[in-house]
Amino acid sequence: MRKIIHLALCILAFATPFSAFASELSVQISGGTEKIDYFTKQDVVYFSMSQFAELMGEKLSWEEAGLSVSYETEKNRVLFNINSPYLKINDTITNITYPAVLKEGQLYLPAVTFIPLLDRLKSEQISWDAGNKTIRVSSEWYTVNDILFSQKANGLLIEIFVAGPTKYEIFTSEGNWLNINIPEGTINRQQIMSRRSSEYLLEINTHQFDNSAQLALQLRPKIGKFTDRFQSNPDRIQIALLDTSATVEAKSGPDNVGPDLLIDRIIIDAGHGGNDYGAIGFKSTKEREIVLDIAKRLAKLIRKEKIFEAIMTRDKDETLTLQERAKIANKANGDIFVSIHANASIKRSARGFQVFFLAPAKNDSARAAAQLENAPFLAETSGLQAHEDGDLGFIISDMIQTEFQTESSDLAAIIDKECRRALTETSARGIDQAGFFVLNGVYMPSVLVETAFITNREDEELLNDKSYRQNVAEAIYEGLKRFKAKYENK
Repeated sequence: MRKIIHLALCILAFATPFSAFASELSVQISGGTEKIDYFTKQDVVYFSMSQFAELMGEKLSWEEAGLSVSYETEKNRVLFNINSPYLKINDTITNITYPAVLKEGQLYLPAVTFIPLLDRLKSEQISWDAGNKTIRVSSEWYTVNDILFSQKANGLLIEIFVAGPTKYEIFTSEGNWLNINIPEGTINRQQIMSRRSSEYLLEINTHQFDNSAQLALQLRPKIGKFTDRFQSNPDRIQIALLDTSATVEAKSGPDNVGPDLLIDRIIIDAGHGGNDYGAIGFKSTKEREIVLDIAKRLAKLIRKEKIFEAIMTRDKDETLTLQERAKIANKANGDIFVSIHANASIKRSARGFQVFFLAPAKNDSARAAAQLENAPFLAETSGLQAHEDGDLGFIISDMIQTEFQTESSDLAAIIDKECRRALTETSARGIDQAGFFVLNGVYMPSVLVETAFITNREDEELLNDKSYRQNVAEAIYEGLKRFKAKYENK
C-alpha cells in the first residue's frame, strides 16, 4: 500500500503545468544539425531521449508499460523509472536530481544532469550547451570525421568525410604513401583508425598539429594517376586512384549503405511532369499523371508507418529538370532514390512491369527503355557536359555511377520480387540495367520502376485502375522495408 501511495505522490509532484509547450532544440551530429523536442519545467530543460536515441541509431525498450525504460550503449545498460530521478547503470544506482518523464509516449530527461552522464557512458563526446539549447555529439568536435574505401571497376575511390567545406592538400611520399593535409583541421582519430583495412591499406596514420590535421595512407595499390575533388551532401573529399592493380577480397555480406549505415529517407521521383507528358496511351492516358498518383500513394504509405521519411521530387504537375531532381535528392541526403514511370513501345503487344538499376544496357529492350526515358533530358544533358572539368568530371561521374551499383541491383531484385507477388494481372519482365540519366546524378542506391506499358491496351486499363496503382505503391514499399531490414541488420 505504501508503494502505491508513494508512486501516486511522485506522479502528483510532477503533474504541475509545463512552463512551455514542447519545442525543438538542436543536436549537432555527423556534420549537420537535427532537431528534437524539448520542454522546460522550473527552468530545467527536458529533451526527448526517444528522439535522441533514434538519431544515434539506437532504441529504447519498455520494461513495464508506462513504468520503466531501458537504454543500451556499447558497454552499458541504463534503466530509467518514470517520474523518478533514480536510474540504474548496470548494477549501480545513480541520482540525476530531476525525474525521468513520460510525455506523449516519449521519454524526456533533464539535459543539465543526464548529458554529462551520457558523455561518460558512450564513446562519443557529448555535451550540453544550455545557452544555445544545443546537444553536441563528437563529430562536431572534429572537422575530419570518417574515411571510406570503395573498389570500382576503374579504380579505388577514397572518401574523407568532413564537417563542412574545407581546403586540403594531397601529396605522395616514398613508400607508396598518400598524404592528405587539411589546414585548421581537427581529426577524429578513433573513428579514422577504426577504418583500417587490409584490403586496401598497409598502414594508416593520423597526425594532429596545432594548425592542421594530416591523414597518411600507405596503400596496397601502387599510386599512379589520381584525381580529387570536394563533394557536398554529405561533405567529403573524393580521391580517385585510377588503373590500380589492387586485389580485393570478396565480401560475404552486403556493403554499407552510406556513412551512417541507416536507411531512413526515401526520395520518390514521379517521372516527367508539366510540359513533359511522358508516354500517352490509346485512351489519352498520360504517364505524368499516372506516375504522380503512384508516387503520392507510396509517400502516403511511408508517412503512415513512419519507418522512413518520404521526400518527393514533385508532388504536383510541374516540369523538373534533371539537375533539379538530382539536387532535391542529394540535398535531402536521401538513402534510396525510386523513380516511377510507365513504359511504352512501338510493339503494342509489349506489356508488364520491370525494375531497372543504373549500369550499361545489356540488350536492345533495356536500351530502348532508357532512350525513351532519357529523351526529355537529352538537350539538358548536352548542355551540362560543357561544364564538366575534363577528365576529372568523367572519372568522378563514372565512379559515382557505380558507387552503389551492387546495392541498386539488390534493391531492384527485392522490389521486383514484391511486384511479382502483388501485380499478377500483367507480365513480369524481370530486372534489367540501363543508362538512365535521372539515376546518374543521385548519390545513393537508386532504381527506376516501369509500372506497366501505357501503350498496351490491357496495361493501360490497369494503370487507370486505382487498385492497381495502389498495389504498385504497396509492392515498392514492401521492397523498401525488406531492403532496410537486410542492410541495417547485418
